[in-house]
Amino acid sequence: MTKTSTEVDIDIEALNEEYASLNPIQRLEKVFSDFDHEDILVTSSFGTTSGILMSMVSKAAPGHPIHFIDTTFCFKKTIEYKQTLTEILGLNIVHILPDIEDNTKAREQSLWETDTDACCHLNKVKPFEPYKMDKKIWVSGLLMNQTPFRANLNIFEQRGEMIKMHPNIDTSAQQFDMYLADNGIPAHPMIAEGFDSVGCTHCTLKGKGRSGRWSGKSKTECGIHL
Repeated sequence: MTKTSTEVDIDIEALNEEYASLNPIQRLEKVFSDFDHEDILVTSSFGTTSGILMSMVSKAAPGHPIHFIDTTFCFKKTIEYKQTLTEILGLNIVHILPDIEDNTKAREQSLWETDTDACCHLNKVKPFEPYKMDKKIWVSGLLMNQTPFRANLNIFEQRGEMIKMHPNIDTSAQQFDMYLADNGIPAHPMIAEGFDSVGCTHCTLKGKGRSGRWSGKSKTECGIHL
């Protein structure tokens, strides 16, 4: 039976057990069958690992909105990659922009140099908050092999009043590459340049895994997934 946003008592442990034996595309097909589509929020940064989730969502729920937070500090090649995947997969993109005053403050003060947490909050976390309202399931493409924090995540996690779903959480790097090749999905162009992970221009360097993100700082997450 389809669950609606009014049914707030959902057993996370039971969900994880029920979905564990399924592959990622089966998990997505099932969540879009088990829950009202209007209750499901899908996000993508269109970074280096976004191709697999975008392809699978386009198959499981064609036309479902994909929310993209444009901090205005994205690499040009990330924006081009978003457009490439949009054209190939027929994606329905919802663009989220930060408040003009907040964004201007960050830009004029070079806030990423003095307070990375504040910069992420103003340009990513804060503008995203309204889009989470009235949603029950939040689907994102986190992988457990990316960071110690992500290594401990399950398919489903409770995040405040929402349930976070990571359908590809246990996808290996080899499986990821095979999926892209088998389905004709291009890789993010910056991977070939030595960027395993890509975020904003000011806080991203070349590096393996997420070592190039906020290099030299203890920070490993922008904040929207915590």
